[in-house]
Amino acid sequence: MKDKKNKTKSVKIPDTLEKRKGRWGYVFIAPWIVGFICFFAIPLVNAIYYTFTKITITQSGLNFSWVGFENYLQAFTVDPDFSRNIVESILNIVYQVPIIVFFSLFIALILHGDFKGRTLMRSIFFLPVIISSGVVITILQENVMTSGTGQASTLFQTGVLSQMLVRSGFPSQIVKVLTDTVGAIFDLTWRSGVQILLLLSALHSIPDSMYEAAKIEGATGWEIFWKITFVMISPTLIMTILYSIIDYFTDYSNKIMRMIVDYVSQGRYEYSTTISIIYFAIVMVIIMLINVFLTRASNKALN
Repeated sequence: MKDKKNKTKSVKIPDTLEKRKGRWGYVFIAPWIVGFICFFAIPLVNAIYYTFTKITITQSGLNFSWVGFENYLQAFTVDPDFSRNIVESILNIVYQVPIIVFFSLFIALILHGDFKGRTLMRSIFFLPVIISSGVVITILQENVMTSGTGQASTLFQTGVLSQMLVRSGFPSQIVKVLTDTVGAIFDLTWRSGVQILLLLSALHSIPDSMYEAAKIEGATGWEIFWKITFVMISPTLIMTILYSIIDYFTDYSNKIMRMIVDYVSQGRYEYSTTISIIYFAIVMVIIMLINVFLTRASNKALN
């Protein structure tokens, strides 16, 4: 009897299809895991270590001297530009990201329609993503805005229209937001290519039968947009908002990014790394909070 029990216990259960698929899944993501460890995790740990040191260049290489939290204290208590630029960057996304997302959704709805030359127009709006980078967009922005082609931007920057708005009773803070927005309209529209593509793909994924059923029931275009289109593209819309935030924080024209590059060119590697780590942590917290808020709002809309 004991031998029979031991035999029954030693019998191996054959692998199921789900387990075999699971093992192959690990094989497929193995390159990503290796790349994450080699090109992100290890450099991140080294960067955090650099923030607690003073780096000096010697004939034998880099010399690291432990200084503790001195670099962090310098960033928050000594350097006046860092805190100001952080606050300015966070405030800028409050009005820049909604403008980019609204413009992208507006253009995506137009390009989703059926008209002649639709493919050409889609290529034109996505062209900036192909030919531009952070440095190129900065050069283009400076050349276009200083060449006098943006007449509305020039009028705002001269103060004529801003004074008219102030005299009309608009608060000075709102006038400043308007002037900054119009002055950066070229940059904002230039950075909408990926967002337009994402929203356009989401619009194509909505079944035509839903629109046909809504029209049969007598729904208006306004009701169709909010009850069908907006609800169905809300997950992609969240991804678009998060992408726009990350794209702004990592843009070359961002003042914090400029500070990091400037300190590296000055040879202050430990301080530039400290700013980068603080900036990375702040951006991650903002993205997680916005993601949680938008996800809950989207789930309520879907329910």
